[in-house]
Amino acid sequence: MNPFDVVIAGGGPGGLCAAKILAARGYRVVVLEANAEIGSPTRTTGGTFIQDAIELGIPPRLYHALKRGRMHSAHRSVAREYSPPLACILNVRGVFQFLAERAVDAGAQLQVSATVKDVVMENDTVVGVRAQDGRGREMQVRAKLTIDGTGYRATLCKRAGVHSGFQRFGVGAEYDMYAPHYDERETVGIVGSMFAPAGYAWTAPYGNYRVRVGVGIIHGDSTENPADYLDKFVSEAEKFNINLKGAQPLEYHHGLIPSDGMATKFVGNGIMAVGDAAGQPSALLGEGIRWAMRGGMLAGTVAAEALHVNDVSETFLAQYEKQWRKTYGKNLRIAAVINRRIAGWNDAQWDEGIELLNQLNAEQFGHALASNFVSSWTLWALAGNPKLLRKSLGLARDLLITRK
Repeated sequence: MNPFDVVIAGGGPGGLCAAKILAARGYRVVVLEANAEIGSPTRTTGGTFIQDAIELGIPPRLYHALKRGRMHSAHRSVAREYSPPLACILNVRGVFQFLAERAVDAGAQLQVSATVKDVVMENDTVVGVRAQDGRGREMQVRAKLTIDGTGYRATLCKRAGVHSGFQRFGVGAEYDMYAPHYDERETVGIVGSMFAPAGYAWTAPYGNYRVRVGVGIIHGDSTENPADYLDKFVSEAEKFNINLKGAQPLEYHHGLIPSDGMATKFVGNGIMAVGDAAGQPSALLGEGIRWAMRGGMLAGTVAAEALHVNDVSETFLAQYEKQWRKTYGKNLRIAAVINRRIAGWNDAQWDEGIELLNQLNAEQFGHALASNFVSSWTLWALAGNPKLLRKSLGLARDLLITRK
């Protein structure tokens, strides 16, 4: 293919957000997507927060607001009401295609059924990619800058020696169900050994009687297959006042998300990583779309500056990584430490954890789920709760050990 300024491997939210920014600034951008359709097959539930959706420009027609959240362990539960709503469930395919449309309108070129296999290296610098189209034909796409948006595989980062990949993954199995009697105002999470050892089960409505019902398990902490628990969860959902009467699955989803936390490095000479390929999701709930969009926007901005001064060295591109860690690093590190701690909890520990969550008011509970730890709400919560304070001191110790 003809040379481009930027080649982006992967038509996910990170790559598409970067493509929009770069194309809008006049750079020649091509996005290579391995699947035959942007946003399909669906690999993620799409849970996020309304304020983030607004800030990121996602139109309200593409998300479903939630007014209540519940969590259950083996013997405890916590519920919080939200007015106005705080969280929402995205129409994942709709959001991805909306982002693709924005990128195309800005001038980016998209090619589906184009699987990126490797980087092209010259003088220790990435100068493009090798790919295969839907007919099995090999092609080489040269570009001044390459963005790795290949997801949890981080294909190009590993090939270029930027980082070695990830060891822990959240592995999810999910039905997208037509559920005419489900209460679409609420989302429910279930923790404990019965349905989700080293993970959690969930229900997530996204409007028009469609509900995503899934199980996620951390591989690296457990070898269990979430698919083995999914039908059991559906059949016993009524125990948790989840009404799936008459519900039937219309789709089956399966996906992975890195749960190690941020990659040790996500830039190199001529290459940047965004989203899952950079370890940018929050490991706490395995939630990645809003983080990938923010990563793509920041990467696109720094990439445009690099192209403007004709400097795509690792030294220049490191501004992206530095800004990311400064803005989001503390919260994401804490989320990763919490994830590692709770993944090994037994049912009694989960019961205690739910009791601690019950000490938080609705706002504090929402901040915690959003991986927003470095803010004033933590001081309010800790000041009034000795148990939370003791747990947090243990978490702080683990965080310090992790950073060494």
